[in-house]
Amino acid sequence: MKIRWELRGVLTGLALVAVLGIILVSISFDVPGQRLLQTLRFHIAATTLLIAVGLALVGGWKRAGVVMIFALASAGEGALIIRDQQAQRAPLQQLPVTATVDILSFNVLNSNPDGVAIVERVLDLAPDIAIIMESAPVRSVAAMDQAYPHRAGCSEEGTACDLLIYSKTPFTSNRVLPLGEFRRLRLVIAETVIEGVGVTIVGLHLTKPYFDDLMLAELWQAFRVLRELEGPVILAGDFNAAAWSDDIAELAERAALVPPPSYPATWPVELADIGVPIDNLFTRGNALITAINAMPDAMGSNHRGLVASVAILGAP
Repeated sequence: MKIRWELRGVLTGLALVAVLGIILVSISFDVPGQRLLQTLRFHIAATTLLIAVGLALVGGWKRAGVVMIFALASAGEGALIIRDQQAQRAPLQQLPVTATVDILSFNVLNSNPDGVAIVERVLDLAPDIAIIMESAPVRSVAAMDQAYPHRAGCSEEGTACDLLIYSKTPFTSNRVLPLGEFRRLRLVIAETVIEGVGVTIVGLHLTKPYFDDLMLAELWQAFRVLRELEGPVILAGDFNAAAWSDDIAELAERAALVPPPSYPATWPVELADIGVPIDNLFTRGNALITAINAMPDAMGSNHRGLVASVAILGAP
């Protein structure tokens, strides 16, 4: 009996911590790290449910019930955000497909020693467009430039140089913008023509969400760029936050972005499919992501890459 009481006390303490986490996920107090917790919403809810089950097993039924309500409410709130995002796909699914674009988006990690192997994998996948963040490991690999003779993004060495967009088709225009207060070259806008259709590719690598409001300022900068673009747009990159976190969800709503059919987990790589989807793809205009998957092998990176197929749509 004593062990049971002790377990109930320990689980009650854990439940209080978990419920506090749920409150921080659901109510904005603008405290450092809160945006990261929002990305972990479903993991926190699942952990809280397990604690509730444990409380019930040791006789803490009332406490278990209260804790379970918090967990289910948080998961439900996240599910509503996802439902609203997914609803944006329905009107586009009725339109005919006029072209397809295969996309790779991969933060390869600046310190990754496996640049040649990464390029070989990219060449095996053979996407039309490859968006590479922390691109130092692949910038000097000749095979990449041979397979993708057109590239937009930073070209000089140094820590500011980050994001590159590689393309099999020529760019009709491209811009490289320093992003936020850190002024790193992490926002690239490039226009190309694929199967006779003009497409704008936007590569974005956001600052980690626990740097106070720096990420929010970067999102506003990205929004100002996105609202000026016309025609089919593909936005991809390392957002360091899930699509259901407040800031990313707000960007998606304001910029009329359409999500992929699912949100593959990309970080941490050790958790594989049960990690969190902090790398994202969205479309706008007559473009729709029809399939998306995370690369099973991170190849020395701390992110898994995303491989997607995007349909460019015509008039009904």
